[in-house]
Amino acid sequence: MNCPCGLAKTYEDCCGVFHRGDAEAPSAELLMRSRYSAFAMKNGEYLRETTDPQTTHLFDHEAQDKWAEQATFSRLEILKAVENGNKATVEFKAHYRMDDQDHVHHEVSKFRQQAGSWYFRQGAEVKS
Repeated sequence: MNCPCGLAKTYEDCCGVFHRGDAEAPSAELLMRSRYSAFAMKNGEYLRETTDPQTTHLFDHEAQDKWAEQATFSRLEILKAVENGNKATVEFKAHYRMDDQDHVHHEVSKFRQQAGSWYFRQGAEVKS
């Protein structure tokens, strides 16, 4: 099976490595890709594990899981990824289908590296 994140690898050799805990994403962009794949694979536990402990209380993880269960993810576009020391931003478009309609979620996500591990901090939707 091709990896949902869009890289030319199988899921097992790509984001599956991170989801299984065999390795940690070495960059904010790869963490973003692995989180997209976690949404596609309905892996809410990975999403919680990779959310910054300082901001995880801001998220309704149960609602996030329910939303992901209802969506079929089709494509991820990374528009821009910038790392600056232990902080990074990734702008992306996530294409998905829900309720028989195609949707695109456009977001700029912020990440932070702590003790060598990257974490998602927060995201801001980009309105078109």
